[in-house]
Amino acid sequence: MSFKVFVLYSYLHDKIFVGYTTSLTDYMITMNVMESDNPLYEFRPWTLVHMELFISEDEAMIRDGFLKKEIGQEYIRREILPMFDFR
Repeated sequence: MSFKVFVLYSYLHDKIFVGYTTSLTDYMITMNVMESDNPLYEFRPWTLVHMELFISEDEAMIRDGFLKKEIGQEYIRREILPMFDFR
């Protein structure tokens, strides 16, 4: 089983969401299609802008934690988001 660390971006609200999962497809359906009380739904639509694969959950958790920190958020804004044209 592999673990996917992912970065979602809401262009309309300029919000970044970082997480990890074993099923990114299911997660994307949940975030963009299904109804729930999750407060992140108000920032739809979410776009997948980055993903990394890990064999161990521990490694995925470490990378997830880094990307959620201020330095990780700066990295995402400096290195990942400029690759996209959201206009």
